[in-house]
Amino acid sequence: MNRTNFIKKIFFPLLLAIAVIASVFIALNRNKYNYKCPECNVILVSIDTLRANLLSCYGYDKMTSPNIDKFREDSVLFRKCIAQAPSTLASHASIFTSLIPSHHQASFAKMTALPKEVITMTEVLKANGYETISFNDGGQLAPNFGLDQGFDLYRSSNKKKATLYFRDIVKSSIDWIVRNSEKKFFLFLHTYEAHSPYTPKKKYLDLFETNYSGDLPMHTTERIAQRINNGRIKITQEDTLHIINTYNAEIRSMDESFGVFIDFLKKKELYDKTIIIFTSDHGEEFYDHGVMASHSHTLFDELLHIPLIIKFANSKFASREIENLVRSIDMMPTLLDLVNIKIPENLEGVSLIPMIKGRGKNEDLFAISERDMIETLQDECWSIMYDKWKLYNSRLYDLEKDPFERIDISSEHAELKTILRKKAIQFIKQIRITQQKEKVELDETELEKLKALGYIK
Repeated sequence: MNRTNFIKKIFFPLLLAIAVIASVFIALNRNKYNYKCPECNVILVSIDTLRANLLSCYGYDKMTSPNIDKFREDSVLFRKCIAQAPSTLASHASIFTSLIPSHHQASFAKMTALPKEVITMTEVLKANGYETISFNDGGQLAPNFGLDQGFDLYRSSNKKKATLYFRDIVKSSIDWIVRNSEKKFFLFLHTYEAHSPYTPKKKYLDLFETNYSGDLPMHTTERIAQRINNGRIKITQEDTLHIINTYNAEIRSMDESFGVFIDFLKKKELYDKTIIIFTSDHGEEFYDHGVMASHSHTLFDELLHIPLIIKFANSKFASREIENLVRSIDMMPTLLDLVNIKIPENLEGVSLIPMIKGRGKNEDLFAISERDMIETLQDECWSIMYDKWKLYNSRLYDLEKDPFERIDISSEHAELKTILRKKAIQFIKQIRITQQKEKVELDETELEKLKALGYIK
């Protein structure tokens, strides 16, 4: 075969094949990292009072969350997400505004609503063509508190805890989607099912204990928790485990309803074209620092460490885990990045997409969390977490060596403590809302709901 024939019969076809293979590889690789989905629906699921390390997908040795675990296989799981508040209104307002509590100023303790001048995630999505809907369990999320800003439909349940089940929220959401599946929507679901009092059905409690022999009743009511915390009821280790198991059972019941919702999205062929964020507002304490079945009272990690699981369109980055520190305030910019909407200025969170894509861990990221009970600048009212370090109430912790926050090492790292305190104070003081805060007034139904949840004594 002469040289010309060789080029025509072998060399050119070989080059063409290589070019085709290369173009396919480039296309596949481009598709692999093409995470943005402006046509996608968005669903945000917030399970109130859901402590991260009591989910099986976060390493818990009891099977509390089989459906969430399955969902996690299609998603990105963040191992170290920190809430900006240990209470419902303040934390959710941080999620929806990407601002820390003293900057958005929505406060249940002070009965002030989210100011209308603050731009919410919902308002941005609505302005970009989304139908915006919420089915939530009310209480601190009742419309009076301002989180209804930007929603076309914001429906809060006024049922008491005895009848609060996530399945009711799921049913309302499914009914709406069936009627409106042709619309591009943002749907916010919220439930208090894992919130105290813990009143699970027996079939769920039986999954975690069958031989409890202590004196406590089947359900952990607000009255029992109060009597334990004021010393009127003395409990044993077995009693403590029983209380935790009533909480575990509530999670398992919620998880079953979450599975029903995910199965529905798959059957309706909406799952792949929907971005789903699964999270919580805060955790719960079970004698970690001396209080039983409660929250909002400290800024230790049992109250601040929350689950964050994000499913991308077509399950891109499925099963990826992020070990680095992230915050509740990062959800809004991340979501807007995902649907290709310009991220507003003055947000305090950042998009987590570069981190997910493996472009570093963002060395400058720090998490400030606040209680809204008393003045923010007092040391017991804020904490700052940076890398493995946490400064709270003038005490410095090394979270790698001391994950339960028991040992104050500030005397060994006085300079670091000073640096972290200065960083936190400067950040907290830098922005203030100019609009006069609106005082919230509640009707009898809303007051009864808050009493049932233990927010009003």
